[in-house]
Amino acid sequence: MKRTRSKGFTLFELAIVLVVVSLLAGGLMVSLGTQIEQQQRNATQQTLNDIRDALLGFAASNSAKKSGKPYLPCPDTDGDGMENRSDATCTKDFGQLPWGTLGLGNQDAWGNRFDYRIETGFANSDYGFTFISPPTAKIKICEQATCTTVLGTGLPLAILSHGPNGLGATTSDNIARPAAVSADEKENTNGDAVFVSHTPTPSGANEFDDLLVWLSPNILYNRMIAAGRLP
Repeated sequence: MKRTRSKGFTLFELAIVLVVVSLLAGGLMVSLGTQIEQQQRNATQQTLNDIRDALLGFAASNSAKKSGKPYLPCPDTDGDGMENRSDATCTKDFGQLPWGTLGLGNQDAWGNRFDYRIETGFANSDYGFTFISPPTAKIKICEQATCTTVLGTGLPLAILSHGPNGLGATTSDNIARPAAVSADEKENTNGDAVFVSHTPTPSGANEFDDLLVWLSPNILYNRMIAAGRLP
């Protein structure tokens, strides 16, 4: 009777199998990580859109003391979630979103607060704003820090999430994260009226993953007219 010997894997074949499995596992992990980040970006973008709607709702439901005209909230400058005013005007034109004043959540998908820039003329709680004599608005959105391409100008407000890397952000516990490094992200943290918005770019010389929304004055006026608050 002749015996047959079963042939198993050689060490070389096992090594190839392990390499293939490792490559597949690595690819799946990268793909899963990309999907999670995209879901977080989508969720944060929706939150930003909700914030913009809440700001419009605030303006539609609040009347300036002396004129009865609508006005927008001021930034939160002390981290308690409430807008900060000095009499009728904003303490500062740049700070955090006043999430408590608006009745919203206080963080993006990465656990950071939203930044908020307002043209203070739109937030005067004594006189409000009107499209007949609109306040001066200098907020400008560009595609790059050099601002060679302008996406919007003369805007009442801008709202910013510092994205997955969180550089330049403040956590929901009011802890400052490391400062922004790239030119485009630095432009979104320097407190001036110019902001940058474009598609994400990977880490490197000009890493950028911020998310930004802004409000056109024409949309603001249109919504106030529709709500019966203007003219």
